[in-house]
Amino acid sequence: DYSSKYGLGYLLSNGATGVFFNDSTKIILEANGHSFQYLERKGPERADISSSHTLDNYPKELAKKVTLLQHFRSYLEGDTSKKNSAPNAEAGGKIGETSAYVKKWMRTRHAIMFRLSNKIVQVNFQDQTEIILSSESRVVTYVNKKGERLTYPLNSALESTNNEMTKR
Repeated sequence: DYSSKYGLGYLLSNGATGVFFNDSTKIILEANGHSFQYLERKGPERADISSSHTLDNYPKELAKKVTLLQHFRSYLEGDTSKKNSAPNAEAGGKIGETSAYVKKWMRTRHAIMFRLSNKIVQVNFQDQTEIILSSESRVVTYVNKKGERLTYPLNSALESTNNEMTKR
């Protein structure tokens, strides 16, 4: 766990690898393993501003962050248990377009929560279950301990007979 020293590394379901650095900058390596987006907050609105680079051609001031990105990628791609709990990207992929990325995250005693740039919120619990909330498609997806995905309409999810999901 390098979150206290550098930031949070993650592997998305679309194959992209990202790092949310402690200085709130973000870097997302596309699934192609060659091009990446670097995002930093700028301006009075503190909006994320993106710049595109490749692993062969990037500003020297990004060298440490690119090295950390590659380290996180090697670690995460080698850890198959993490692949099952990857934040659910479901977006991005066009050349020059920024993939979905983690905008905010928080760890509690029982779970780690992600808010993605595509408005998906995902909560990964310590017991290997997950809740994925999609405001755009208005669904809740629950992943149980066996890895089975069950999807419910957002407006009726709390009335579900799935007590494991509703208690979360």
